[in-house]
Amino acid sequence: MRLIIKIDMKKVLIASGIAVLAFTMIAGAQGYAFSNNLTVGSTGPDVVALQTWLVANNYLTMPSGVAMGYFGSLTKTGVARYQVAAGIVNPGTGFVGPLTRAKLNAGSTVATGGTTCPTGFTCTANNAPVIQCPAGYTCTANQGTTAPITTQTGITTPGVQGIMSVSAGPVSTSVAYAGQTKVPVLVARIQAQYSDLSVQAVTVDLGSNTAIYNYVYNTIHLIDSSTGQVLASQPLNSSTVVQSGTDYVVGLAGFNFIVPKGGFKDLVVAGDLNSTILPNYLNGCTSNCATETLAGLTGNQSLWTMAIQGNSIRSVDGAGVNEYGPSTVISQAVVIQQNQSLSATANVSLNTSSPLPGSVGVTNVSSGSFPGLPVLVFDVNAQGDALHLHNVTVNFSTAASTGGATLGAAYLYSGSTIVMSAGTTCGGATNGNVATACNAVFTNIPDGTPGAQIAINQSVPFTVKVDVTGPANASFAENVTAVTGAMTIYNSVDSNVPVNGTATGNIQTVQGEGAVFSISGTPTITTTNLTAGNATLTTLKYTATFNVAVQAIGESVSLALPSDAANAAFGSPTTANAIAQVYEDGTAVDNSTVGGLVASYSQPTGATSLSSNAFALGINQSLTIPVTYSFIVTNPGAHTYAVQLQGIKWGTNGTATTTANFMAGQTTWRTTSM
Repeated sequence: MRLIIKIDMKKVLIASGIAVLAFTMIAGAQGYAFSNNLTVGSTGPDVVALQTWLVANNYLTMPSGVAMGYFGSLTKTGVARYQVAAGIVNPGTGFVGPLTRAKLNAGSTVATGGTTCPTGFTCTANNAPVIQCPAGYTCTANQGTTAPITTQTGITTPGVQGIMSVSAGPVSTSVAYAGQTKVPVLVARIQAQYSDLSVQAVTVDLGSNTAIYNYVYNTIHLIDSSTGQVLASQPLNSSTVVQSGTDYVVGLAGFNFIVPKGGFKDLVVAGDLNSTILPNYLNGCTSNCATETLAGLTGNQSLWTMAIQGNSIRSVDGAGVNEYGPSTVISQAVVIQQNQSLSATANVSLNTSSPLPGSVGVTNVSSGSFPGLPVLVFDVNAQGDALHLHNVTVNFSTAASTGGATLGAAYLYSGSTIVMSAGTTCGGATNGNVATACNAVFTNIPDGTPGAQIAINQSVPFTVKVDVTGPANASFAENVTAVTGAMTIYNSVDSNVPVNGTATGNIQTVQGEGAVFSISGTPTITTTNLTAGNATLTTLKYTATFNVAVQAIGESVSLALPSDAANAAFGSPTTANAIAQVYEDGTAVDNSTVGGLVASYSQPTGATSLSSNAFALGINQSLTIPVTYSFIVTNPGAHTYAVQLQGIKWGTNGTATTTANFMAGQTTWRTTSM
């Protein structure tokens, strides 16, 4: 059965002389000869025919309110799906070139529905789809629904006089690059009251300097923000730009931009920039910039301003009366930079997931080694262009408390993907005589290396790891710090870009023999009201709780109890001041201001008692010790309090000989404020 589609419409807009082919092409592509390549930004009857065929074959669904005729990202995706299904290319590119056109023109068809009614249509008795389109609208098939997509193209409030209000709309663009097209320059938000409005003409003010259209922009466009449709375009030259007073203006007309009654739409003024812009019109504004104000700008950039002056937008309401706006000028200044690749920069910073100061035990006790110790996570942000790493230097500083150690190979990771490994200049030493500074250079990273790429305006975290190895007896504690050094980063055309910033990691202590500490969970703080019934002042007892995980690496570890004031691991009523710190309103204060801290903890289950004052963990044993600190505040008022664990004393025979203090000042070892 032949598929016949009837359209009953009172008003259908034929934009720029392009007839809407939406329903005549639904039976297949053989009814239309595609002769032009199509890609994002293409417009015209070829695009309408392509979109209609893609919709009919379920490769594309047009959103409600979006008219056909503009090749956007949705159409690109639909073409890519068709290319994969038709075996043209996998993965699909979304570009309609000779191969895809040949396939379409060869008659790639789809079932027409036969004796059933196609989805999204109301059918007559013989299953010929009939669409009743509302007055003032253009209708297209809406696959998968029972109603057509409608796009208003005419005024639906005849005889009603309206009011137009125009204000500045949001513009995300503040920088434009030579060669870019359809760059949003400013946005006019148009609101219609009482009646629909048909916006039909806009005059754009280019400023008082002819260079803006002779050397910077070459074309101006008006774009419907809601659909991406180009409503009007005008080349910028001496024939289209006219002088009005001291400024130069260009007019755009011949379109019908409908703003519905009670609503608003954004009208985008966009420009195409010349592929090459002379330095005189980029460099911090010379005398060629005339009236432009560029205070504080440096380097290859300049501001150029476009504006819509008062009453420069004309619309027609339902009564046929012209309405004008805006009441005040709308303007936007845009920084113009040279080719995007040449203007790119790389920004380096410390990633929030970089390891905090901490201690870790060696993973191989017999050799005292920790292969692949994570020491630094840094971010590289690609500003202005896609970038890739070429050379990366990481500087290490090391210090051994006892014995000696070697930093071996270093590794650069992007996520779980290793980008490259490199040797370090740190050599092994004995008697604690370890090199204090060395580096690893990840050099000549090939373009295309997995993980080394940074997409434009994106940030990628990179992790640095290093092999730490000590003497065979594993009798050392090695401190390692890493910081980013010199970097060579390329843009998309393999030119160097400036690199801004560095990232410095925290000290990582590798414990060959001895105690390794970490915090388990989040420290907490609570209050107990001790105020007597007839007291005039409020008295609160604050109790902070820390769950400290302890591991004995390579040897047994002893910890003294609070009763041994001189060696107490977490302090005592007389020494807690040196082990924990009170914070008042976020600032560290002398513990005596709250009467001093009282530390409380006991021998945990599984530990071995050494005496009434100490206990021990066996080799490689791990335990968690709940530790509390309490203090009393009278009449705290609006003040808040927190407790920070600053250090832990430990030894090997019941006497504290070492204090671990890497946690000092680290908020993960601090309670919240209460």
